[in-house]
Amino acid sequence: MANTLLTPQMVTKEALPLFMNSNAFLGAINKEYSDQFARTGAKIGATLNIRRPSSFTVSDGPNLAVQNDTQIQTPLTVSKQKHVDIAFTSVEQALSLMEFRELVLRPAMNNLAAFVASDIMSLANTSPNLVGNGISIGGGGTLVSPTAATFNQARAQLAFNSAPMANLSAVMDFQTDARTANSMQGLFNPTGRISEQFDSGEVKGPAMGIAKYMSDQTTQVFTVGAYGTMPTVNGANQTGTTITVNAGTGSLNVGDIITFAGVYAVNPITFLSTGQLRQFVVTQPYSAGTTLSIYPALTPISLTNGVNTVQFATVTTSPANSAAITNALPAGTQYRKNIVFNKNAWTLATVDLPMYEAGVVSCHRESFGGISLRFLQTYVPGTDQLVSRMDILYGYAALIPEWSCVVPDVL
Repeated sequence: MANTLLTPQMVTKEALPLFMNSNAFLGAINKEYSDQFARTGAKIGATLNIRRPSSFTVSDGPNLAVQNDTQIQTPLTVSKQKHVDIAFTSVEQALSLMEFRELVLRPAMNNLAAFVASDIMSLANTSPNLVGNGISIGGGGTLVSPTAATFNQARAQLAFNSAPMANLSAVMDFQTDARTANSMQGLFNPTGRISEQFDSGEVKGPAMGIAKYMSDQTTQVFTVGAYGTMPTVNGANQTGTTITVNAGTGSLNVGDIITFAGVYAVNPITFLSTGQLRQFVVTQPYSAGTTLSIYPALTPISLTNGVNTVQFATVTTSPANSAAITNALPAGTQYRKNIVFNKNAWTLATVDLPMYEAGVVSCHRESFGGISLRFLQTYVPGTDQLVSRMDILYGYAALIPEWSCVVPDVL
């Protein structure tokens, strides 16, 4: 019996699950699909607004203290279009669906997903938390490779930031995965888990409160800024994300983690001090200037009868004039940037691409599980080839960066 010719509908329906399952990191983050462009299709530059959870203070006593529902929205620009382009003959089109999936679609979707994941992995530089083996929250010490205890400390850091503890994930460099698996071999674990880790050489979850561990080729190698003398705070009572400083020497890179002397983190639910310095991430390149851009915002609590009245408060107090600013790691340090995160730390949003009829043989679009793909074919009679492309149009953004934590590893 002759094979049924593959149709765009068949190809696209097969491509979607292959795309979603070919990269574990993509599977672990928040995915938003917008159908607002379903009729006309979206274009590069379209903007979606993703809302993050509200924050409320709790009043004490019988008196009413009404507060506004302050909504913070993260604008997400649909700025990335990636595609895989394939030319195959009418003979190849007659392959069975299973053959086509394994010989053509699977490697194509694996590569497409890897490039999308690589883009999103750049959001690791928005994480304002870092827990390293051998170093302290406020800097100092010598970085060594993480162990099971380091990943457990990262989980605790996310708990301090009120990240939901269910379904935490860790994405690691392959070398870190191997080193951490070795460190876990002697721990008291279920026999089956030990056996599985021994057989695979990989960390297997759930372990240390983290549901899923994965190694991925898109994990970054990060370089700390080449600073000489760190800047200091210029002026007391500063708030916000842009801080005036006395110029230091050298540079800080986007993604560097810093602390301010005397500025402690508060729990975002109780607004009580966590007892540890609040970490901030540098969000703009700094080079011996007088302003320093950071995240999260410096937002001190304000107590009335012992109760905080400031929504989205992040710290116990503003830094004092001339307060020291400390980098978590020495200048120029290179490290493998592993991440523990809740799925809502970052978001990937895909939208529907336009459908075409003129000048094409066929065009089909499918969406499932927060992903939209479009498959389009044109015919080249001179070579008897169908030229096909599988496209994805997407944007990505840091939704709640506090719900991610860097776990550095030495090179």
